Amino acid sequence: MATIQHIGPNGDQRLLAALSTHISDELLRRIKRLVGKNHRNEGEDIIWRAHHQLIVAVLTPNSKDGQALCRTFRTCVEFRVADAIRAERKYAYRNKPFKTRSGVADDGEEIVETIEPPEEGSEQTAEVQQLLNRIPDPRKREAFRLHMDGCPLGPGIGTTSIAEQLGISAKTAGDWIAETKALLKIEIGAAHD
Repeated sequence: MATIQHIGPNGDQRLLAALSTHISDELLRRIKRLVGKNHRNEGEDIIWRAHHQLIVAVLTPNSKDGQALCRTFRTCVEFRVADAIRAERKYAYRNKPFKTRSGVADDGEEIVETIEPPEEGSEQTAEVQQLLNRIPDPRKREAFRLHMDGCPLGPGIGTTSIAEQLGISAKTAGDWIAETKALLKIEIGAAHD
């Protein structure tokens, strides 16, 4: 590891290629040992995400991971695998296509009903857009749109947040969303009267 970092990109390319291949194979072997097949895509996405992060660390010796790989190789690999698993869980949770709810059929049999999101251009989407257009402040409107899309209030690892997108604090974003919800409840109540 330290040899690649010491030689740098201007060294003997054959030596660098051989060392890089050896380190890449060793990283893959250790990562595959740590990641189970019980994850989505049998853990392949996690394996390659962690592998990519570690290879980048090898090639940037001044980074924290680059320095840690030279001192504590195994621990650094374990931490990157844990980060990749967390990132995959967030990604998998965010990309569930449909929500479901339990229900009972006419004959008394329990069923699971799929709730599909509204299609673009549908009447329901148009009504939501009309309601959102009643919000006077465009920044609060955008904060609420991001909230409806499942964007978190505050920053997290590897995710964009409402606060980051709009350049405000997470507390302010939460206040804006609560204020917008209250305004929309009033608007919806007035529309149904």
